[in-house]
Amino acid sequence: MQTKIYNLLRDFVAVESISCTRTEREASVFIRDYFAKFPYFQAHPEHFGIYDIPDDPYDRTIPYAFLKGRSANTVVIMGHFDVVGIEDYGEAKPLAFDLDKLEAKLKTMDLPPEARADMDSGEWLWARGVEDMKAGLVVDMVLMEDYAKMAEEGALPGCIFFMGVPDEESYSAGMRAGVKLLADFKKKYGLKLNVMLDPEPCAVTEDGTQIISVGSVGKTMPVVMVQGVQAHVGHKFAGFSPLSVIGRIQQKTEESLAFTDTYQGEATVPPTWANLRDLKKKYDVTIPHRAAGYMTVLSFQSTPDQIMERLKAIAKESFEEAIASWADMLGEYNKKTAMHMREEYSYETPVFAFGELCDRLKAEKGAAFDAFFAAEKEKIEAKILAGEVNYQDGTVEFMEDLLNFADIKQPLVLLAFAPPYYLAFNSNLIPGKENSGEELYAFASSVLNGLGRKTAIEYYMQGISDMSYAGMDHPFDTDAYSANTPVWGRMYSIDFEALAEIDTPCTFTGPIGKNPHQWTERLLKKSLYEECPAFNRALIDRFMQGSQEGHDHK
Repeated sequence: MQTKIYNLLRDFVAVESISCTRTEREASVFIRDYFAKFPYFQAHPEHFGIYDIPDDPYDRTIPYAFLKGRSANTVVIMGHFDVVGIEDYGEAKPLAFDLDKLEAKLKTMDLPPEARADMDSGEWLWARGVEDMKAGLVVDMVLMEDYAKMAEEGALPGCIFFMGVPDEESYSAGMRAGVKLLADFKKKYGLKLNVMLDPEPCAVTEDGTQIISVGSVGKTMPVVMVQGVQAHVGHKFAGFSPLSVIGRIQQKTEESLAFTDTYQGEATVPPTWANLRDLKKKYDVTIPHRAAGYMTVLSFQSTPDQIMERLKAIAKESFEEAIASWADMLGEYNKKTAMHMREEYSYETPVFAFGELCDRLKAEKGAAFDAFFAAEKEKIEAKILAGEVNYQDGTVEFMEDLLNFADIKQPLVLLAFAPPYYLAFNSNLIPGKENSGEELYAFASSVLNGLGRKTAIEYYMQGISDMSYAGMDHPFDTDAYSANTPVWGRMYSIDFEALAEIDTPCTFTGPIGKNPHQWTERLLKKSLYEECPAFNRALIDRFMQGSQEGHDHK
């Protein structure tokens, strides 16, 4: 098996499937062509193929393979095949995807001490994508060959659904489309989805303990836009700077635990702003009219509607503080000069969610608003499709154009969401399957302990992953989320109904590696050739037999 795994991994790594490029299509074809050689799929061509992602700007696809066994008990194997870029490899860049030759080149370079020690040990494989995460997929692809033979002979006790997905490193377009494919197979064949295995690399602590994650953190991206009042900087108090408000919002979110969720000794980190600036297109001596920014909010239990309400309260508080500060400053300023620009400083402090403002404008302007909104959405979608803007900047542009259409002259705050959205998912909290995470951990831990590995449970993997789309462990107002997401629709959507349909306990099952996304990315040979195949085979065999103890998983 070692030679088979290495050769397949070498060939797969050589497919330069960099995220958000058309090269991801080549990885889909590689996987499809691999399964096409199986006699089982030659006899059952309807059980494998390539699924087109609707309206994808790079025409990406999802390769899938379904092995039908004697019962409806099903194991889902899902993993991504896109990789990050290779610019950081420097002089080794031409060999970054060459599993045979990269190691020799890296030996001649100035490696960090830990990487040098691993290189000298001879116990690691080196290449882009070898750890994150083509090796895990390769292990399961090799195992699929054995299970396909069992299916041919009518000896497969349950079913296996394998799905490779693109775009995990960016917006998870593959997994978002893949849930519909999986839900369709579930319905067509009456499958019971007992577990979802994602062969992402497993985390290991310094003492060698392997972390078994049974869920994945949620990620929401709120966008904040503040409108002020323009004035010449020499007449400051005739205007109002939006930076006074958005700066306070940034501080009250990024430097606060207001958005931190907790669960069983785990906690999400505070939000991180990725962008914050005024929206002036060129320099002049005018107070900026508007400012905007967006941040990442990680969550366990907090839903988008709860995050929006929390952010509205913070925005309102920041707005009122800024107006009060300017009023106090004006009062002190007027004591120093006889030339008073104004005697009082006061503005209302309206805060709108995007959907709220749209509802107000539709009520006020009717068909004119509908025409504006349709044309604006078409324009932004075209820009995203052409690569002129990303989802976040397209959202900011949509919000600004909405305010231009509204023609509101007073200061305000407008809040929205931008893609991507990752649901928080915890196998313990699936309705009707409560505590599935604990039971999944207990079995996985017993297998790894038998292989000589210590283990520890993690309820939410906080690195953000496609496991967020394993289901919906708690309901929320999905219509409100889509209404507050300007680019929602053809260019970005999530099939929430399909998510609720699949609701499958999940865990990560890949081999152990180090330094993903870095030029020293590497994979432990023993984990790849011995531990990972045994671990995955044990999980597949167990959950093809039926649901976890005490649960009739639907």
